[in-house]
Amino acid sequence: MFNYLIDESGALSGPVEFPVVPGIGVQLPSNALTLGIELSKVPVAHTWAFVDGALQLQADYRGDVFRTDTGFRETWVELGDLPDGYTTQVWPGAYHRWVNDAWALDEKAHLADLERQVLTKRDTLLRDAVVRIAPLQYAEDIGDATHDEQLALMEWKLYSVELNRLERQANFPAEIDWPQVPGSTE
Repeated sequence: MFNYLIDESGALSGPVEFPVVPGIGVQLPSNALTLGIELSKVPVAHTWAFVDGALQLQADYRGDVFRTDTGFRETWVELGDLPDGYTTQVWPGAYHRWVNDAWALDEKAHLADLERQVLTKRDTLLRDAVVRIAPLQYAEDIGDATHDEQLALMEWKLYSVELNRLERQANFPAEIDWPQVPGSTE
């Protein structure tokens, strides 16, 4: 005789052996079942289950599954095939879409977001440059700029122009050759 445990979904695990209690014998827990045969090995993602009083081979995708519309992970707790809209394939991350039963990189969406990130950084650097340029430009406008201030003004203006031309770079936005900040030692 072979003993199996039954979980809340009806899936069997085992065989398991229970200790013999002296004077009483083997005590089976309420979630145990005794069969006259040992169950055969099951294919991957399947399990033996006791459903409606009958032993059946069931698909078993319990655990982490992923929504094909969003990629969000959910915990699946039921036996049986997954419904449409779910997969066990791990979502690789942003910019991946479910296409032909597999995750595929949406290169267009990836590049669009990368461009947004690059331009946001560029705009932040341009704002920082304006803060540096303004007092130098004021000194130049009133004729009070020193030679070093005139050079610094020119460097900051050239830096700003280079930042503004990032989109002209050959591999924009995938690869950016960021201009060096004036006065930095990078």
